[in-house]
Amino acid sequence: MSATGPSPWVHAAIGLLDVRRNDRLCVCDVDLGTVRDLATRVGRDGELLAVLRSAEQARELAALDLPQVTVLAHPVLGGERFGTFDALLFAPRCGPLPTVGALVDLARANLRPGGRIVFDVPGSRMVPDLLAALPEAGLDPERGAPWCGIADDTLAEALRNGGLRNVNSVLGAHLVHAACAADLVAQFAVELALGDDELRQMAHALVRQKGTTEAIDALVHRTRVLALR
Repeated sequence: MSATGPSPWVHAAIGLLDVRRNDRLCVCDVDLGTVRDLATRVGRDGELLAVLRSAEQARELAALDLPQVTVLAHPVLGGERFGTFDALLFAPRCGPLPTVGALVDLARANLRPGGRIVFDVPGSRMVPDLLAALPEAGLDPERGAPWCGIADDTLAEALRNGGLRNVNSVLGAHLVHAACAADLVAQFAVELALGDDELRQMAHALVRQKGTTEAIDALVHRTRVLALR
């Protein structure tokens, strides 16, 4: 699993969004495979705006020339007005994230009345095993900032206070399987910009932490909240 590839938790978020045929849909910071899947769900008469922080991914998606998909290379800060949509999915794999208030503004500015939104963002400690391994490996804990997002109760309360309706938090815990400690670190290495030596240090720290050189599972915490405009 790479930073640009599919993340195992995104399928759960899509299920909650209840994407419908002919929807006008906006998706922010998802992988290209997810965009193709959602384009199929809205159909040729639907509309899908894909907002991607990576210009390279945006060019790759635009090259597919999907008739119902518009592509925008833009890092979402939260105050943007992209249009008026039936549904919106904000599901970045990692941070940095907009402020909670900016996420509320994103929902209010881009949904029609009754429109649906799902936020699926890193939890306050998205990958606890790897965050704990950073100091054990002699690395600055601040390197784990992309994995430290927002608590679900914090986001849900902000959405309610911001006038969103039917706000619900949904369990966002997932197990990620790895053949060994080094494989687990490699799955998240891009977010930390780990060099080869640092990757090995992290893998050794995980082996000490887990007490095994064999296959391991890591718990991933996502904050997943759905609401209506």
